[in-house]
Amino acid sequence: MEKSDQKKDVFQIISIESKIRKGVFHKVVKDLESGKAVSCSCKCWSKGNKPCVGMRTIGYEN
Repeated sequence: MEKSDQKKDVFQIISIESKIRKGVFHKVVKDLESGKAVSCSCKCWSKGNKPCVGMRTIGYEN
């Protein structure tokens, strides 16, 4: 029986404070290979699939 290759973490979660609502943080998921944001916990992304300010701050590829 062979050991399976251990996968390295390929994503990082970054908390970015909302510019509109102080004390509220966006949890942006960043792909470490590309360096671009791929997801966010905010309504802009989860409901409308639109990149938020937090995602654009990190970098987002259409």
